[in-house]
Amino acid sequence: MRRSAFLSYASLLLILFATSCTEPEKPATKEEAAQLGQSLESSMNKKSAAKFNEALDVTALQKRIQEAGNQKIDTRVVDGAMKELKSGQLGSQIIQALGKTGTYQLVKQYEKDNNQHLVFRMYANSKLNYHDLEVIKKKDQVKISDAFIYMTGENLSATLAESALLMSENMDNLSEMDKNRLENIKRIRQLINREEYTKAQALYKELPAILRQTKLFQMMYVQIASGLDNDEYLKAMTDYKKAYPNAANVYLLMIDAYILKEEYDNALQAVNQLDSLINKDPFLDYYRGLIYKMKGDKAKQREHFELLNTNMPAFADGTLELLITYLDAEETDKAVALVNNKKSNYKKIDKEQRETIYTLYPAFKKQLGSEAE
Repeated sequence: MRRSAFLSYASLLLILFATSCTEPEKPATKEEAAQLGQSLESSMNKKSAAKFNEALDVTALQKRIQEAGNQKIDTRVVDGAMKELKSGQLGSQIIQALGKTGTYQLVKQYEKDNNQHLVFRMYANSKLNYHDLEVIKKKDQVKISDAFIYMTGENLSATLAESALLMSENMDNLSEMDKNRLENIKRIRQLINREEYTKAQALYKELPAILRQTKLFQMMYVQIASGLDNDEYLKAMTDYKKAYPNAANVYLLMIDAYILKEEYDNALQAVNQLDSLINKDPFLDYYRGLIYKMKGDKAKQREHFELLNTNMPAFADGTLELLITYLDAEETDKAVALVNNKKSNYKKIDKEQRETIYTLYPAFKKQLGSEAE
């Protein structure tokens, strides 16, 4: 098979996270993993992929890919994908997906099979994903050896192994035109990052049918459809759930689907199941608050937005929702106190949104005084 074709195929996998004899792996300590987690969070939120790319142990990941493929994958195929990883492609893809306002935040740290794990929440353009990074140590360096990506519902190594095998098995059956169209995968990824979803959809439909039937590419289409009309988005999510009802990422995926269908109790259940899978992320109170708002349950709406503000006072979108909750309840004093909280990121709320609030609630603007400027 052509190496360039697999490189195009592999580049899709990087964002959904995005050889010779080597040093033996050993466990990192809890403290070492925590230090790496803090370093990664700081670097990624400054929109720098350097720390992430430096921490990713490509050799360890390559070993896990071969293990996931039961040692049946041609090493030359994997070597091609590894070249992109070594060049820093994965970290750069994540930074691109984060855009200017997205966040990459450490949610928790835990130990499994004697290795430390770091769970990061990726939130960008109102879209949610989680990366569970496996941490190891080689010599005196703390490294990332693999990542469970919630959006795909499996380890990056497993997805890459499955993809390498698929390409190896089917490349000879593809026409020259289909082989050339594989080069469009990178272009589709770029269009998604630029939110040019209609163009991405057009290129996606030109990809070989055998690829569009796979789990990875169906998940890719869900991402594309999220920027199209609601009917297309709902259909893409429903089709994915039918094809993979037991996939680990179904809870994350179906939150939007249930909301679009106005099945709010099911949406809440999906949020709670996702929270149990992660084993608690306070950010998910934001989703609960929004769902209760749509249900018209003001008491529960308020409860969850207040919980969110207690745990994440700097989250501007959460501040906005709690602020409106207080103003709708004519509790102006609480709204002003919320804005004056030193931990609040009220100024990060879009200026037009703030001006709209002042128009709708003039008493709030008057009581806020100079802070309203």
